[in-house]
Amino acid sequence: MLPAASPIVARFQMAAAALPKHTRLRHAIIEAVEAGELPVGSKVTGERDLSEALGLSLGTTQKALGRLMDEGFLVRRQGHGTFVGSMRKPIAGSWHFRFTAPEGGLELPVFAAIVERGLVREEGPWTAVLGPDPKGYVMVRRRLDIGGAFHCASRMYLPATRFGKLLRIPEKRLVDTNLKAVLANEFGAPTLHSEGLAFVRETAADDAAVMGIAAGAMGLQVHITGRSVGRVAITFQLMCVPPTPYALKLDFNPPAPD
Repeated sequence: MLPAASPIVARFQMAAAALPKHTRLRHAIIEAVEAGELPVGSKVTGERDLSEALGLSLGTTQKALGRLMDEGFLVRRQGHGTFVGSMRKPIAGSWHFRFTAPEGGLELPVFAAIVERGLVREEGPWTAVLGPDPKGYVMVRRRLDIGGAFHCASRMYLPATRFGKLLRIPEKRLVDTNLKAVLANEFGAPTLHSEGLAFVRETAADDAAVMGIAAGAMGLQVHITGRSVGRVAITFQLMCVPPTPYALKLDFNPPAPD
């Protein structure tokens, strides 16, 4: 096994098997970089060698690396290979994913990766909040890295008639980005208020896979409604938090400007 592939292979093998293989590989590379096992500027094992080391098809490996290059996390230098790009910057001004150590102190940095985006037509708790929409709902599913200590899962739903363009925005613009800022800047839809209901529930298998915990484990699920001008509901978010000793701030107000 090539030395540069070792941390990727180890993290890939530890990842939840319920996730698609290309997603597991993508997460393994991100985690290896964040842990310092793959320093910024270091060369990533070639696609064919990495595929062989992981027992994956070349297409699966190319899909994972392609997503990371779209996000700017990896860069390809013609004739030289693929390298770890610049360090990620944490989300600025997160309203809800605000965690501190149990004894208090500074909030942990938050990083967000897109797991999937799509158009959904099935009904759910978002339907009653957002109202019926003939085009369905935009769903953005993300994995939130909380300071390297643990991961949360998030699914945000928006009315497709107004926010369908969100599916066409390049993914790299949504990585490590506050989606509220995107809604305000791209759609003229600032989030001015939010409210939420918190439940302690068994974690669904898909959310558990994103967070790296066992399906059915008890966790915190928060249903958050984001409201814009005239208190119109524009977003419904399912925020999932695994068991953790870290403290979650619950004021749910916009953070003070710098």
